[in-house]
Amino acid sequence: MHVRPRPTLVYGVLIVQTFLSAGTYLFGKRALTEIPALPLGIIRFSGASLLLSLLLLRLKPRGERFPPRRAWRKIVLLAFVAVPLNQGFFLYGLQLSTAAHAALLYTLTPLFVLLLAQALIAEFPGWRTAVGTALALGGTIWVLLQRGLDLSRGPLIGDLLLLVAVVAWSIYTAEGRGMVGEFGALPTIAWTLIAGTVLFLPLGLGSLLVRENRADLARASRDAWWGVAYLIVITSVIAYLIWYWALKHLAAARVAVFSNLQPLATALLAHLFFGEQISFAFVLGACVVIAGVLLAQWKSAPDAAKEALIESPAK
Repeated sequence: MHVRPRPTLVYGVLIVQTFLSAGTYLFGKRALTEIPALPLGIIRFSGASLLLSLLLLRLKPRGERFPPRRAWRKIVLLAFVAVPLNQGFFLYGLQLSTAAHAALLYTLTPLFVLLLAQALIAEFPGWRTAVGTALALGGTIWVLLQRGLDLSRGPLIGDLLLLVAVVAWSIYTAEGRGMVGEFGALPTIAWTLIAGTVLFLPLGLGSLLVRENRADLARASRDAWWGVAYLIVITSVIAYLIWYWALKHLAAARVAVFSNLQPLATALLAHLFFGEQISFAFVLGACVVIAGVLLAQWKSAPDAAKEALIESPAK
């Protein structure tokens, strides 16, 4: 019998995932200051694929380690969206842009997911979630603007690449919910990331043939390699698994709205590790964002009963 976890557990785990993902901007930017995007990508995806393969071998019985033939088309689609599109454009965009700009653009994820979920799988979570998402987005933009983010002077090319990555991540979130519901978070993440790594190989291995890229790898500092390790273990394995595990228990738009907390988490991590000051404007914006997230997650009694009926094993 399938036992659903308590909502407080799902939300608590999502908050942990928010801080883990926020660290991606800081550690990823640090690594990209010394290692070019394409070599970093092939190292990251190969390392994550190896770890996920070991997890599949360790935790899944033999019959569940490989995807069924009927799932291959969906896996290839998700793999292409997740790795060459999402992560390829993310790494290039982050290299050219800033962590603050990346954090801001990823707050658009819930809006794209809301539209995609409605268009692709007819999963509209309701106006309360939509309003809460917009409120959280507005609070996030306020926080980043108060911290000195000037979009008019931003690195436009990097921001455009990041926007492509955000759209790809939104598609990955909306389209992948069905697979994770059928096969589970670990197989879905492992199959799509391993297949995505194969698709990324021509670009990644080709970049290693460039002498300058090999020289950059040889000169990279210990801090840069710690950043690579964070991207492999924390971002590509742990944070991804948590994200899709939550998608199994919540609507896509409800999970995606937690992306609005990532810029706030990034600011807190920057304060703790780099001594950046937290202003009153930050606290005010944080309250608005949290209120939006809570509004997006709140369900009335009839809504909760309807959702429980829809997701009942006896349906």
